[in-house]
Amino acid sequence: MALRTRIRVASILVALALPLGDASTARGQSAADDRALEIARRALDAVRGGWALGRYDDASQLRAAINLRGAGAQGVTANLVLDRSTPRWRLDAAGGLGPLTLWASPDRLALHVPSLDQYATRSGGGLAAFASEWGRLDAEVAAMRGRLDAGYADLTLAGEETVDGRAAWRLDDRPEPGTTASYWIDQASHLPRRIVLDRPGRRDVRIELAYASGPRPVRATAVLQGQRDAQLTLTPSYDGSGRVSRIQVVTESAGSAPITTDVTLLEKPFSRESLATKVRAVLDAGRLPPARRDYS
Repeated sequence: MALRTRIRVASILVALALPLGDASTARGQSAADDRALEIARRALDAVRGGWALGRYDDASQLRAAINLRGAGAQGVTANLVLDRSTPRWRLDAAGGLGPLTLWASPDRLALHVPSLDQYATRSGGGLAAFASEWGRLDAEVAAMRGRLDAGYADLTLAGEETVDGRAAWRLDDRPEPGTTASYWIDQASHLPRRIVLDRPGRRDVRIELAYASGPRPVRATAVLQGQRDAQLTLTPSYDGSGRVSRIQVVTESAGSAPITTDVTLLEKPFSRESLATKVRAVLDAGRLPPARRDYS
């Protein structure tokens, strides 16, 4: 659960997929440390299963339609396509930013601004790797689980507290000098309820997760504290498989009107097994004649 880190508000519901420190720093564990590691393992297992992370990793392509609007401000719309198999991605934006098109492939990064008749390109589209790496949530959490199993000395059990009326364990981690990450884990569900990052000299972050009757969050609120505090409230919707299909993000900061962003997601899974299953279903339904065979 610890971070050495980049907070990925990208996966925001797994704004929790925060990388653990290197297991090579592990040292002898005390009883309290062992208890903290066990709680962290159960929390990661609860997130992997309850949040259906494996279904995100199965997708070969992600499409996102983005609509950003704010009071007195020009709206922005965008369409993003990530192709993991190539890998490559393309962003088309209109409104205050455009229209413009930005795309990245393994050999090229390009920007096109039609209104200015401008076209720029550069070799070596290193940003294309983003398409293959983004959203591998189950793999990330599995790697974190492995580091816990290998021993992680900086994670400690700080005590028991109450969050939203529910008993929770508090785990503290010190992923880097001067930084403290604290996690509140629900004692009944083992799901995370709160995450706080104390980072002197940088913005502190506080994330609150709310649940209904199921294991997936119905709301996530992130408060970024600094010279100018900001709050992001994320409200996800899920499809039948348990993946996030839509997220509404409301951004509020002192002295500014709220900005609302609606993100609609479409993920296309692909695997040889799923393709074979679909072909068999088509053949069984008689919609496609089987190949002619000569047994003579």
